[in-house]
Amino acid sequence: MRVVRFPARPTRVSDDIRAALASLGKGGNLVGGVALLGATPPDSGLVIDAVLVLPRGVFVVVGVDLPDPAMTLTAPLHGEWKADGWPLVRPDDEGENTKDAEADDGTPVNPAVTALASARRCADRIHDIDPSVGVGVIIAVGPFVGTVEQPPEDLAGPVRVIHPSATSMLSAIEALPSPPQPLTVHQARAVLGGLAPSATGFDDAALVAEGFVSSSTADPEPSAVSTTPQRPSAPSGHVTGPPRSPKRRSVVVALAALLLIAVTAILVNTVGPGDTPISASPARHPVDPRPSVTAGGVTFTPVAHEHSATCEPRHAVGDVQVYLTQHGCADLRRGSFTSGSDGRAVAVSVGAVTFADDTVAAEFHTLAELPGTGTLTDIATQTGQWPTPVPEFADAAYLTRREGTTVRLVLVDPLAEETEPGDDLPLRVARAALELPLS
Repeated sequence: MRVVRFPARPTRVSDDIRAALASLGKGGNLVGGVALLGATPPDSGLVIDAVLVLPRGVFVVVGVDLPDPAMTLTAPLHGEWKADGWPLVRPDDEGENTKDAEADDGTPVNPAVTALASARRCADRIHDIDPSVGVGVIIAVGPFVGTVEQPPEDLAGPVRVIHPSATSMLSAIEALPSPPQPLTVHQARAVLGGLAPSATGFDDAALVAEGFVSSSTADPEPSAVSTTPQRPSAPSGHVTGPPRSPKRRSVVVALAALLLIAVTAILVNTVGPGDTPISASPARHPVDPRPSVTAGGVTFTPVAHEHSATCEPRHAVGDVQVYLTQHGCADLRRGSFTSGSDGRAVAVSVGAVTFADDTVAAEFHTLAELPGTGTLTDIATQTGQWPTPVPEFADAAYLTRREGTTVRLVLVDPLAEETEPGDDLPLRVARAALELPLS
């Protein structure tokens, strides 16, 4: 593995991550690829502990600093973390443990929430570069953890929580299924250029030595079947339906890739890195005239809404789009709202998808929860109905919930240019939006 070091160390455990990756050595004998340490993708505002561009796909490594070492860490992706059986406490900015094991609103502490949000944004950026590249996530915890326990349903997906060492890194990488053909030199260079333009100086021979396939020997027009790694199915205790057809999924991916480019352009709603965002005129696109509604103690003002009896490609992006195109749905409701408190405003995007049976709904919910798998498109963004400022949902709080055959996805984006550290308003509004009626 080639290692490219940048100065940024976003977490204290970054040093352990760097040491573990450096110990793997150059070449493809163990894992191969290129590791970007302290990566800061341009124009993203992200600082990632490490991004591993590997022949089998890409791993986003995000660090989580624990208050103390632990022999056993119980670390569900959604739920309370415990160290040696004790619930974790929430540290303040100086690292002192000053709060109870629950947040002020009574929700359990999960220190990976922010890390997963950053990983999701980075994974979305990778899929913007090449939708066919498989992306996994490693949550690296420190200062030291002897054993990490993850629920079986979490282990079914491409997210692993580990204390970083060479051995644990290799085991986590195995969680990403191998594609039928390794990434090509061209694909690797495209991903590296999108995440760290200064890290594209490797010649073809160096990348081939790291396990990437020479572009000259690869299929000149590779099909989606040869480049799209399949996500592992959820365990039988969680989803009992038949596995998805790789051929059917891959054909849809090929069609969805073109649609993803167009939909992403609408969502980002900008004309270039140095240009002024194009926003809809409030006079031309009036706010939804329906009255405000209250859910979970939070008031929501409607901006736009849509009800559809079928799911179409325009309704989603990424793997979520592929799944809905492949399986269809019985009902889809999308709504956009504004909300806030104490003079702070947020944009809210809510979608509720209803399927024909529980099995398909459960499988879709498992997919939608994973970082980098896409989401439902915001209806106000898609139809140009947001008043200024127009949200981008690039750093939004994200929650999902399944009730029977209906799966709800919520995105909440602060409309202010800057937010205070530890501001929990987006997450509080997102929880309330899970109860919001979509008529």
